[in-house]
Amino acid sequence: RILYDIRDSKSYTVRKLADGNCWMTQNLSLELAANTSYIGVNNTTGEEITFNTGAACGTNGNCIMNGNTAYETTTYHQGYYSWYAVTAGSGASTSANTDAPYSICPKGWRAPANYSINSAKSYGGLTNAYGFTSSGQNNSRGDYVVYLETFPIDIMRVGYFYNGVLSNNGAVGDAGEYWSTTRYSTTNAWKFAFYAEPSRTRYGIYPQNNGSPAYYGASVRCVAL
Repeated sequence: RILYDIRDSKSYTVRKLADGNCWMTQNLSLELAANTSYIGVNNTTGEEITFNTGAACGTNGNCIMNGNTAYETTTYHQGYYSWYAVTAGSGASTSANTDAPYSICPKGWRAPANYSINSAKSYGGLTNAYGFTSSGQNNSRGDYVVYLETFPIDIMRVGYFYNGVLSNNGAVGDAGEYWSTTRYSTTNAWKFAFYAEPSRTRYGIYPQNNGSPAYYGASVRCVAL
């Protein structure tokens, strides 16, 4: 199936996956600009909300638009969003281990919550359905990382934005980082992270990872409500 986002006329492939939910199988690519109003979504009802990105600011800081929210046009054609952008600004007033009420997904869809908040609409619930633990696992092989990158899930190792530079441990292709809508602490948010580094014989899948500050720019996949 194809989802058409009326906000910018872009389209996404969507599939019903093993957890019983319909997911985008491409990363969200809504382009955000500073001081601009956009339509987002209520994560509970799926109804539209309006949010404003506010002024652009430095790469670090609790603001919606910053140097780590960017749109990559050369290779991946997707958005890298700070967690505040993913939560349509509502994350700024969300308490630790609480799900933000809004996200930047289209009407009827939402950005996934952390597994502990909503296991049915989470990366942990999805990976559980394919035989991986929601808490995370790693080994010396890359077979299950490759499994997630192929049909029907098509997750990508596209790195993240930090200090305005697209990278992950120095090289795009090592890891994929995907925001949930759940805050972890005053500085961090929960995310789904997976990596494959053959040169270091290191592979891992972590559907509940709290390692990145919320101002980092990471990817997002939307799930239908």
